[in-house]
Amino acid sequence: MLPGNDLFSAPPLNPLKLAPPGENGPGVERSAIAATWAGSRAAVTLVCAPAGFGKTTAMRQLLVAARQHGVPAGWLNLDSADNDLGRITPYLWAALHTALPSLGEAPSTGQWIDASRGLPGGSARQLLDVLSRVETPYVLFVDEFELVKDSSVLSLFSELAFSLGPGQRLVLGSRHKPGLPLGRLRVQQRLLEIDAPMLRFSAGEVRDYITGCRGIGMADADLGELQARTEGWPAALQLAASALAGRTDSRAWLQQLSGTTGNLAEYLAEDVLSRLSEPHRRFVLRSSIFEAICPQLCDAAFGSADSADWIAQSVSGNLFLLPIETEGDWYRYHPLFRQFLRAQLSRTAAQELAGLHVRAANWLASTARYAQAIAHASAAGDTALTADLLERCGMDYVRGGQMALVVQWADTLPHAELERRPAVLAATAYAMVFLHRYAAAERLLGALEKHPGASHEEDVTVLRVMLSAWLDRMDDAVLAARTALAGAGPASPFVSGLLHNAVAYGDMLQGRFVPARHALLQAKRELESINAIYGLTYSACIEGMIDMLQGNVRDGLARFSAMLNRIVASGQRYTSSGPVACTLLAEALYELGDSGAADALLSDYLPLIRDTCLPDHLIVAHRLASRIAWLSGDAGKALDQLNTLQELGDARGIARLGMAAAVDRSRLALLAGDVSSARHALAVAASLAPPSGTLMRYSDDLDDSDDLDDLEIASFRIALVAPDEEADVERVEAALRLAESSGRARRAVRLAWLLAQAHHAAGRSAQAQIWLERALAQGQAWQALRILADEPWHLQPLLASLASRHHVFDPRYLERLIQAAQASSQRGTHVRGEQEGLLSPRELQIIRRVADGHSNKALARLLFVSENTVETHLRRINGKLGTGNRMQAVARAREIGLL
Repeated sequence: MLPGNDLFSAPPLNPLKLAPPGENGPGVERSAIAATWAGSRAAVTLVCAPAGFGKTTAMRQLLVAARQHGVPAGWLNLDSADNDLGRITPYLWAALHTALPSLGEAPSTGQWIDASRGLPGGSARQLLDVLSRVETPYVLFVDEFELVKDSSVLSLFSELAFSLGPGQRLVLGSRHKPGLPLGRLRVQQRLLEIDAPMLRFSAGEVRDYITGCRGIGMADADLGELQARTEGWPAALQLAASALAGRTDSRAWLQQLSGTTGNLAEYLAEDVLSRLSEPHRRFVLRSSIFEAICPQLCDAAFGSADSADWIAQSVSGNLFLLPIETEGDWYRYHPLFRQFLRAQLSRTAAQELAGLHVRAANWLASTARYAQAIAHASAAGDTALTADLLERCGMDYVRGGQMALVVQWADTLPHAELERRPAVLAATAYAMVFLHRYAAAERLLGALEKHPGASHEEDVTVLRVMLSAWLDRMDDAVLAARTALAGAGPASPFVSGLLHNAVAYGDMLQGRFVPARHALLQAKRELESINAIYGLTYSACIEGMIDMLQGNVRDGLARFSAMLNRIVASGQRYTSSGPVACTLLAEALYELGDSGAADALLSDYLPLIRDTCLPDHLIVAHRLASRIAWLSGDAGKALDQLNTLQELGDARGIARLGMAAAVDRSRLALLAGDVSSARHALAVAASLAPPSGTLMRYSDDLDDSDDLDDLEIASFRIALVAPDEEADVERVEAALRLAESSGRARRAVRLAWLLAQAHHAAGRSAQAQIWLERALAQGQAWQALRILADEPWHLQPLLASLASRHHVFDPRYLERLIQAAQASSQRGTHVRGEQEGLLSPRELQIIRRVADGHSNKALARLLFVSENTVETHLRRINGKLGTGNRMQAVARAREIGLL
């Protein structure tokens, strides 16, 4: 949704994160580990041990072995900033691109950025989608995985792990067990674990390393003593070898070697450091402030010209400085040794640190390494420099999807420093909106509005409309849009289209459908001129929503489907455009009885819908997902979806989300025969209802998503089922007349259907027949099912009474309606098994549709993919299930509980 006039390039990636460590001379071949890995068919390998156990070295040797056998391999080094889906996804894509050039590079953002390609969840979903079509074997190595704590990042790696096909492997290096579903991976025999005991050096490996690799002569007894005292800990052995180099009293020295591993490492590191010359020791200590070093960076930070010489001496002296396999002379210290050096530097030269960090920040900024530059500026405590750098690059990082990083940087600035910089305020406000931190975004927007000048006027307008809409304050959003359109200054085509869409949305909610369509024409005229897919998606979908409200379900379906096809064709399937079209297309498909197709779309898009869509769409999507789960027999999942909706409302401060969740929870309770729980849920919903008029409640007191399921309809349901209540027919008739007068034909049919059931329950058969035939006539004309079948409270006797009379209804339509209503009435019994996760979400969609009898061509049309893509997925499914064709795959999936 961000306005912009220039083509945008994502912030450059740090190539050091994509480079495996190089070799500093010969090392010990971990042949036992290599043999174990080569003999395993596990898709995921976890190399897990504390610091200093040689995890990275072992992984590097596996990387070399894979490449020697012709298997493409990529490498990714993680850091703490990677707990941000927007940051890690482009790096993950780049690492995989190294192994698989045919994968293509991560898509860049176009001229009119709309949080689309910069959308973190969308980029991740697009990457997984591309990988799902890859059949080539490959290996991805990810080091320092213990730094990952963020649930969305862990979820990305989890989905990647379960989606790997035959010959495709993921190798993770971690100091402790990561938050991945390791139990399920073990059960499915997809996990190989290489732990600390396997990484300890054997007696033979100690001999090979000390006497062979380091050229230190030692008696066998002394080698045995060294192994015993270090317990084969690779880091201690490496430190000991450096300390032993040049000594003639190795036995006496060994006698002094004792203590825990931590104390032992510090003792050995001190011994190694004390033997350096003062200038060399000073260089080593000061260079430890960097994650990685090169001569130019060190010269700039230290004000020297001899850094290349000191680096060369450190490498030749085995000072735990390893080359990085990338362009330029870059090196990295062993993490354990760097930790020791930094502690020493803080004790002995703390006064130098700020100046070193500032000079490093300036050099890094001059090479466009802004993330590292800002880290050093913050470490120096130089808030002015941090703000200067953020002013230069903040919006680029927001456009690149790294919102959390921008907020993290802004949080280090004093309030006064932040408020005097409009560019930083705007970038941080956008980031806060996309992270759903609305209260913080409002504060920042308020500060931005105090800055006069046209340079950020569009940002203020867009932020005000976005924030109001996502906060479910559509009256504020429409007012802001109308005010901006009435202003003197011309808006850019993107912003003008956005504003006209907002006005149209407001007119639609007021039941003013003709003015709404007129505003949409103006919006499309502006947006088509720049091919702004995001804005055009809203234009098309608002028009389709009007169709749906008026009962023209098939017209709405056609608009949503055409728009989603256009989105996919433009390469923006997993942008913030796709979830909007998907939600409404799923609603139309569900209404017409194709809950399988609706489920396929929601399974693909629901995480993105949560990240990018308006409250109306959130309600529709979660309600549909819940009802589809109930129809498939999974009552637990049905409730999970409603709980998620309520949690979103709680987290974002949007009461209507919780209200909608409670309304549908009441309906589920009625379906389960629990009137008491249904009443309780309705009371909760009523307690969350906002005062009339505060949430765009217009002529018929409704928002779009509440059209068929508001508090009034929920209370009427309970009255139909509860033995101690009688429905207030007059009240429902009044609501029906109001719906008809405002052009909400679907709502009118839902109310007529409920009225028919109310009259039947009260013994008024003649009135019941009148309302029944009226609702059925409209439902049949639309070929709509769920508007009737989702209210099955007295359906069977009503239709039975219809059978005894002459009528004009199509028996096939009536049969479909009866079957749909029976599915609604059935109690969920699905049990989730331990094989869950064996197939990826997309593969599950496909096997379910195959089980329903869909052809490859039908599957391609349903999932908006090519037939070749469907065939690729089927081959992967057969590979995972150990089957040879479609029918065998379906049978095996049923056998293990996936169907």
